[in-house]
Formats: sequence, C-alpha cells, structure tokens
Amino acid sequence: MQYALIADLHSSFSDTRAVLQDIRKRAPAATIFSLGDLHECHVGKKRARRYTYESIAHVVTLNSEYLQLLDFETLLGNQEERIFSLVPFGMSRSLDQLRSALRTKQIGDALFLHGDQFEWSYELVPDTTRFKQRLLFFGHSHQRGLFKDGHRMSAHLDIPISVKKGRYAINVGPVLVEREWLLYDTETASILYRQAR
Repeated sequence: MQYALIADLHSSFSDTRAVLQDIRKRAPAATIFSLGDLHECHVGKKRARRYTYESIAHVVTLNSEYLQLLDFETLLGNQEERIFSLVPFGMSRSLDQLRSALRTKQIGDALFLHGDQFEWSYELVPDTTRFKQRLLFFGHSHQRGLFKDGHRMSAHLDIPISVKKGRYAINVGPVLVEREWLLYDTETASILYRQAR
C-alpha cells in the first residue's frame, strides 16, 4: 500500500491545494494521510495560558474553500490541541468533528505522529527514544529530515530511499511554503520525498 504523507498545512489554501493536486497526479493510488497541524492557531503558546475566548476568528481561520480540501484522515498536531483548548465545544462543526482524531496511528511496523511529541535538539534532531517502533513518520519542525539509528542522513527530493533495515525517524517536510510531501510504500519499504511546484 502507498501513503502520501503530509504535515504542517497551517491553514494555507494555496499550498495545500498545490500539494494535493501533485499527489493526485503523481501518486493517484496513494492514500493521503495528514500528520497534523492542519490549522494555524492565531493565539501563541504564552498568550493561550491567559486567553479568554471571544470568537473563533481570533483563534483560527476556518476558510470554507480550505475546509473543502480536507477530505483525508488526519492526526492531531500541537496547533489543533491549542485551538481545542481555546474554542469551546459546539462553536464549530468542523472543529468538533476534528476533536475525535487521534494523536498517533500504527501501520504495520510504522508509527504516524506529530513531532511535537518528541524532545528536539537545537539542531532540530528529534529524540525518538520513547517510541519503540522501527519507522516513525512525523512533521512539526517544518524541515524535511531523515534519521537512521539516530544519525542524520541526506533527504533528497525525488530519489527513492529504502527503509527495509534499521530504525528510521522520517520528517515528511511541511506543506506550508515548501509544498513538500512524502510517498511511503509499505510493499517495497521505501520512501520518496516530493515537492509540488
């Protein structure tokens, strides 16, 4: 099976549309799956601690054209977690439906998650030691990355990479600005970094 993995959309209509069009053109049989941060929370972490809800527009932009693009399964990221902590249940049907999404999903020997569940070094290297799965797929840092057995490897675009042996942490790259996505093939145990133009 093939998965087209995306992350860090942050409410960007143009970037999301371009990536979805690219996926449907280059990998039409792939199942599209989001690793979180579909939305951008307008309230920062520090301000969120003392924020009093006034309106959805102050917290998140729910553009109807953007929402229509979101026809795939997703995990929750840190942006959704913050939005849910600020927007009461019942204020938005689309947010209420999203509240039931998971934080992780196991697919064979792979775990899909959002990278806010890791500790990160100053050099943007994730500490994955608390997760025992052989393959970890994630977003969060807005930087494409590949780590094998704890060591950074090259993560070039459009070059198939085998992930058959060893333990890998695979950052799929951001949709926002970079328009990146990753094709994961479970049959061949390979990944392919892609970028929409």
